[in-house]
Amino acid sequence: MQEILTLLASFSAVFAVGYVGGRGYLALRSTNSKSAQTPIENAKVRMKTSDALYRCRLVSKDAAGWTFTAPMHRDNYVPVSVGETVKCEVVANGGLLIFETKVIARKSIEGTIIVAAPKSVKLDNRRMSIDRREVDMNVVVAGKNGAVMDLSPGGARVKIQGFEREGKMVRIDLPSGESRGATVVDSKNDQFGSVIRLKFDEPITCE
Repeated sequence: MQEILTLLASFSAVFAVGYVGGRGYLALRSTNSKSAQTPIENAKVRMKTSDALYRCRLVSKDAAGWTFTAPMHRDNYVPVSVGETVKCEVVANGGLLIFETKVIARKSIEGTIIVAAPKSVKLDNRRMSIDRREVDMNVVVAGKNGAVMDLSPGGARVKIQGFEREGKMVRIDLPSGESRGATVVDSKNDQFGSVIRLKFDEPITCE
């Protein structure tokens, strides 16, 4: 009888340790997930409407809405209309928070814009999901010759002969015959041309 009681006590102890350990793991996983989806302070934001891409910064967020600095396009502030649907990409600890929402207010004096709190948010952990590689490839971007510096299914960094502004929507033609619409998300120019970073509208095949 004593052996049975001892065995039952051992089973109970193992179950308790496993239960506590499991709860601890789930709590840690939940904490890590929340941390990954927490925007960084003064986070960079890309706001896309049906016809343009804007740059701004995150000021604050709460259950009612997210407040951004006034959107900029080609170094000019743009009054995006209240009620307009926008797609936002906000830099967070674990990658990019991507969501679609509507503009609910503009505050001219403060120079801010408020969008409705998103109902759902996707975390795009690009550091883990994108296979970016260096390649030797000549392409054409918006009619300008260019050389690919690195490439992934979702985007590319290209040295072009000429200049393209951040936020411009362009087309890139690849040697394979593939052609994709793309958005210039970063542009740095010098006397020899520009280095631009493109985000493709649809993934390409990288071989």
